[in-house]
Amino acid sequence: MTHTAVHSEFVSMGFNRKRRVSFPHDIYQVVVNGEEGEYAEYEVEADSYAEATAMAENLAADSMINISYIEVYLFQ
Repeated sequence: MTHTAVHSEFVSMGFNRKRRVSFPHDIYQVVVNGEEGEYAEYEVEADSYAEATAMAENLAADSMINISYIEVYLFQ
């Protein structure tokens, strides 16, 4: 499993502040395409593509979308 990390650096008046934030799960971008041409995009934290897909199915059900297909991408 990989860990997603965000690095940021803030420079002000000659002082540097560095910060590293690490996420325990990967972040996936999920696009749910509906049967009637509608779509919804989500960003979810999950351990695998399968878990990200399951989360997207639940979110789409909450939005009353009849799923045609789901696209899942690892967010980098």
